[in-house]
Amino acid sequence: MNKTFLVTGASAGLGEIFSLLITDIAKNIIIVGRNRNKLNMLKKKIKKINSEIEVIIAITDLSKETGVLKLFKIFEKQKKIKFVDVIVNSAANFTVKKIEEVSMEQLKRDFQLNVISPFLISKYFGFKMKKKNKGLIFNIGSSSSYDCSKNTSIYCSTKHALLGMSKAFNAEWQQKGVKSIFIAPGSMKTAMGRKVKNQDFNTFIEPLEVANTIKNLLNDKKSMFIDEVKIKRKIYK
Repeated sequence: MNKTFLVTGASAGLGEIFSLLITDIAKNIIIVGRNRNKLNMLKKKIKKINSEIEVIIAITDLSKETGVLKLFKIFEKQKKIKFVDVIVNSAANFTVKKIEEVSMEQLKRDFQLNVISPFLISKYFGFKMKKKNKGLIFNIGSSSSYDCSKNTSIYCSTKHALLGMSKAFNAEWQQKGVKSIFIAPGSMKTAMGRKVKNQDFNTFIEPLEVANTIKNLLNDKKSMFIDEVKIKRKIYK
C-alpha cells in the first residue's frame, strides 16, 4: 500500500497496537505521544518487523495548544515525509469524576486533547489532502459518543463533540477526496479501560480486534463509503 500514517496516542493502547499492525502496508509512520521512552521502544519494534519503514517520533503534549503547534513544527522541520495519507486521532484522556468535582483546568485540558487537537491536526494535514484530492482521517471515538454514564461527564462531552467534528469534515471535504471515519468502540482492554469501575474487564474488547477493523477500512470501496463504525462487546457485565 505504501502509505504514510500519522498516529497520535501511539505510546500505548490502540495507537501503539495499530502502529505495529500496519508495518506490512506502511511506507512511513509518524508516531505521536508524550513518553519518549515508550515511543523509542515502539520505533524499535516497528523497525524490527520491517526495517524499511521510515519512523518519525514526535514527542509532544497534545493536551496543550503549544503541543499541537510543536507537532506541526516537527513535521515541517523533517524533510523525508511530504504528505500524510492517513491520520489516526487516537490520543485521549478519560477523566472519572463527579460533575461537581470537575475543575475548569481539567475541562479545558481534556477538550484540548480529545477534541481541539484532533480538529487542528485534521485541518492542518487534511488541507494538504484536499489539495491532492485524497486522504483518510480516523477519529477514535467511543460508545460514550452516544450514551453517558455517571462520573464521565467530560469524556462523554468530548466524545460527542468528536463525533460532530468527524461528520463536519465529511460534510465539507468528502467531495474533495478527504474521508473522515468515526470509530466508536466500547470499553477496551487498555490502561484507560481499567479506569472503568463496576464492570468486568475480562469482557472488554481486545484492542487488536479494533485495530484490525480500522486496517480493513483502508481498502478503497468503489460503490460505498463507511463513515461511522460502532463496535460493541459481545458480553456486557
